[in-house]
Amino acid sequence: MRWKKTPDRSVLKYLKYLWILILIPFLYIAWIVFSPVHTDELILRVKTGDNARTISSKLSELGLIRSKILFIQLAKLSGSDRALQVGTYTFGGKMNCWGAVKKLKKGQSKTLKLTFPEGLSLFKMSKIVDRKGLASNEEFISAVTDTALVRELTGFSYPSLEGFLYPETYIVDVSLPLTAILQIQTTEFFKRLNSRGIEITDPDEFYRILILASIVEKEAVLPEEKPIIAGVYLNRMRIGMRLESCPTVDYILEKRGIRRKALTANDTKINSPYNTYQVDGLPPTPICNPSVSSIQAVINPAKHNYLFFFADYKGKNIFSHSFDEHLNKQRHYRRS
Repeated sequence: MRWKKTPDRSVLKYLKYLWILILIPFLYIAWIVFSPVHTDELILRVKTGDNARTISSKLSELGLIRSKILFIQLAKLSGSDRALQVGTYTFGGKMNCWGAVKKLKKGQSKTLKLTFPEGLSLFKMSKIVDRKGLASNEEFISAVTDTALVRELTGFSYPSLEGFLYPETYIVDVSLPLTAILQIQTTEFFKRLNSRGIEITDPDEFYRILILASIVEKEAVLPEEKPIIAGVYLNRMRIGMRLESCPTVDYILEKRGIRRKALTANDTKINSPYNTYQVDGLPPTPICNPSVSSIQAVINPAKHNYLFFFADYKGKNIFSHSFDEHLNKQRHYRRS
């Protein structure tokens, strides 16, 4: 009788690890090629003379692909490197390396998704537009502070488009110039006003409403708090109290590249017309682009006697009628 020889266990263990070592690089490459990178959609402009290597560097810098080398090799294998078309492409969303290669072969894109959350300042909007590849920071700020363009788009003589670029998600044609995109946003702004029955009969008075609405937008944690906060500030203005709004100081710090969870005492002493701890009344312009609900809140504020409030950092604001009550609530909140 012939016995079947049983493989040595050490040999089986060796073969097992060998297969794992062989498999790992393949799995890693598959992950790089087919696993999507989650990013915002961005524009990439392919110019005459650009090749797969040039484009791979741009995509890598934007964080849209994981490997320049694999992108170049895939472009060569698929023939995309020989079929590159000059034009504008959108990359991002949920796109993997292979999808990026196929997009280049397919041809240039037509639209781009552009999202501006509520309460963004022009400064932060410029960062989004710059990253998207639509225009540089400098080009954006230059356009939105062009008083001739502001008058053309709004119909009024305001210093900038701060407050008028409605926060929304837009699907825009990638070939549109920046001024056309700004027109789409301002058109949406006036459309939203019209939907709430808000008419601008007095441009100066409306601008004051818009400025306060921008502060309310930044202060409110919950939508239902907006009329209450608007009422607080209107009560303060009625009796000659300063607004002492933290977001107005944040607006100053933002342009200096400073972001704080809570302001310091020195922050509140900054010499600026936007520092409502130091100046009476409203700042000279809006400090962000508010939603129509914040504008509506200023037009129809809640009726109450509150003069103070603070954020509890848990999703709401705590309101008080007097400074002593305000301090007591803050002490109680810290203890609890």
